[in-house]
Amino acid sequence: MNDEISWLPEPDEQNRPFFDGARKNELRLQRCGDCGGWMYPVKQRCQHCGSTSLDWRVASGRGTLYSHARLQRIYHPRHEGHLPVILAWVDLEEGVRMATNLVGCDPAVAKAGMPVAVTFERFPDGAVIPVFQPT
Repeated sequence: MNDEISWLPEPDEQNRPFFDGARKNELRLQRCGDCGGWMYPVKQRCQHCGSTSLDWRVASGRGTLYSHARLQRIYHPRHEGHLPVILAWVDLEEGVRMATNLVGCDPAVAKAGMPVAVTFERFPDGAVIPVFQPT
């Protein structure tokens, strides 16, 4: 992996379905086969009922902005030419809160409670991550 994107997590056996989904423009999260609870990040047991009957499902990709912050300094080469970066917490319809970036939005208009939807950021090496934009 080149230095420009080395900050991305390396997919492993546990999180590979998440990254495989992103490459297909799908936001995949774990869901419990017993109680139906959704989970993120990756878990070994359901955080709701303790079951190990977990599988991966495509989430709606819709949610609301819970909180955000503006990154105004270059901490990584990826930030060059992309400032400000809006770091965000998004509450998904499935009941999961996800750390992400908010894109396609003027930081001055980003407000908690605004509706957002998933989109995907692609990198030169083929890596893809979910990010969110206002709807």
